[in-house]
Amino acid sequence: MTRARLILSSLKYHARSHVGTLLGAIVASAVLTGSLVVGDSVRKTLQNQAKQRLGHIQAALQQHDRFFRSELAKEL
Repeated sequence: MTRARLILSSLKYHARSHVGTLLGAIVASAVLTGSLVVGDSVRKTLQNQAKQRLGHIQAALQQHDRFFRSELAKEL
């Protein structure tokens, strides 16, 4: 039996498991691709909503571990 004949007979004998494995890989790649697309879409939607809520902001104050003085709001 030649090497090519051995490979072909092995593929023929195990055809069901090869088809099952192939279908599983196709489904897994479709699920991963779909989740990446949905994730990007959700991220972009959230960014757009945040930009719309902020409006035309020119400056922002950020407090790390300190509080702002109440007079600061009046000064601004």
